Amino acid sequence: MVFFDGKDISNYSVDNPEAFLSERAITRRNKYNIPVTSQDLPVVSLYVDLIGSIQDVSVFHKTRWLNGVLIEADESQVPVIEDLAFVTDVRFVAPGQRFKPVALDVSGSSTITQSSGRISEISNAIQNNMLGIDEMHAAGFTGEGKMIAVFDAGFIGTNFSSYFTRLFENNLVVATWDFVENTADIYKYDDHGTSVLSTISAYYEDVFTGIAPDSEVVLCVTEDVPTEYVIEEYNWLFAAEYADSIGVDIINTSLGYNIFDDPSMDYDYEDMNGNTAIITRATDIAASKGILCVVSVGNEGNKDWKKMVAPADADSVIAVGAVNENEEYLTFSSTGPTADLRIKPDMSALGQGTVVIGWDGLITSGSGTSYASPLIAGLAAGVWQAYPQLSNIELIELIKKGSSQYDSPDTLLGYGIPDFKAIQSEITSLEEDLSDRGFKIYPNPLKDHILFVEISESRKSRDNIEIEIFDLNGSSVFYHRAKRIKTGSRIELDLAHLASGVYILHLNAGNDYGTAKILVP
Repeated sequence: MVFFDGKDISNYSVDNPEAFLSERAITRRNKYNIPVTSQDLPVVSLYVDLIGSIQDVSVFHKTRWLNGVLIEADESQVPVIEDLAFVTDVRFVAPGQRFKPVALDVSGSSTITQSSGRISEISNAIQNNMLGIDEMHAAGFTGEGKMIAVFDAGFIGTNFSSYFTRLFENNLVVATWDFVENTADIYKYDDHGTSVLSTISAYYEDVFTGIAPDSEVVLCVTEDVPTEYVIEEYNWLFAAEYADSIGVDIINTSLGYNIFDDPSMDYDYEDMNGNTAIITRATDIAASKGILCVVSVGNEGNKDWKKMVAPADADSVIAVGAVNENEEYLTFSSTGPTADLRIKPDMSALGQGTVVIGWDGLITSGSGTSYASPLIAGLAAGVWQAYPQLSNIELIELIKKGSSQYDSPDTLLGYGIPDFKAIQSEITSLEEDLSDRGFKIYPNPLKDHILFVEISESRKSRDNIEIEIFDLNGSSVFYHRAKRIKTGSRIELDLAHLASGVYILHLNAGNDYGTAKILVP
């Protein structure tokens, strides 16, 4: 990795993000008031060209967030690169030649060949029911409108299994990229990603239903299975920036790092502090862009290491541990706390006998926090679809509140096992909080497309109140900012442009916020 000094001579500007971010990525930032900063700007192209002009140096992936490039070069070239005025650091990340000279294409996707396959009669109901997914689906929340990126070791069989036919027929695979060899073909290497993805996206009527089967997906290979070097953390970073630029809402990572083939790259437990590992830092940056990151806590519980592995130590993610079907802790599941004494895991899901789809396109089962993590990612997609006004950080807190151990978290299960109905109850209490905090919303259902927001006499005056309304796909359909609001006043909202249906109102008044469902007849 070669890191650069600043972006002062960049060809890009934060005032024109359309040049380097998709419309969807910009919409996410605008929705949650996340500014586009110099961290989002592409690396300076002149620097990249100068590095690439050095004999026997090939430039591959670039990182906007950490301002650098990944190169292949002989060790003898390192001093030449280090002498360049704009280079701040050069780090060895892996031995050997690895990449194919293919340009990364955001729209890239490899060929799909579906076959009928055989259908097994094993249900994945246990893992879904544990999280209240039946109730979530019955309420109409299946991840529609949300985009989930899965970073893994390979997706063998995904492109021919009947369990993924619906995924491809509905054009829900948005993009693919293999960051290990630099190609668009991700249907190779390993079926770990296939199994992880299946818990979210696989579907076969009356046999298997993934937790968020209507979500769009971005599939990336970042893990190089035969070896273990820190380059895989950088692969994750590149994939996260790729996913961010496309506009992904959620990233699932059923991978983790602590010990490498080169001992000089190893981490100690003290490094599990939320700020040290490259992948941990990258995960927190992704979270700062509004992306919800869900990660497996690791399978080190009955090994010498015992604790979580990076990036589960990050402070802005959901790190997921494993339980059995009786909702009991599994001893292989990594534990907390982090080195700086934060609770980990954050929550838990089924990680023993989890029903998944394998490389041959058939139902099988597996164990590990790898399979617990995507269950939570799928749940989060459905919850976010239901309550699109929430930011990723607010969503994390809401799911924690709807978990079985919220009042007494520990370092085995974290805040416990979340349940959709319990999460709904938490939202209902937020709706009730609007009246408790001095706001009244009426009539509901609306009459003549008019909605009133009244500030009660019990409430102090408030300079600014922001009211935003979202449809159930998470799109903002109305925004109003009222200034110099006085006690006892009433705000009239004309919602004549809204079609009939259910919407979510989000009210923000300084430190007070709340949500309410509204019905337009």
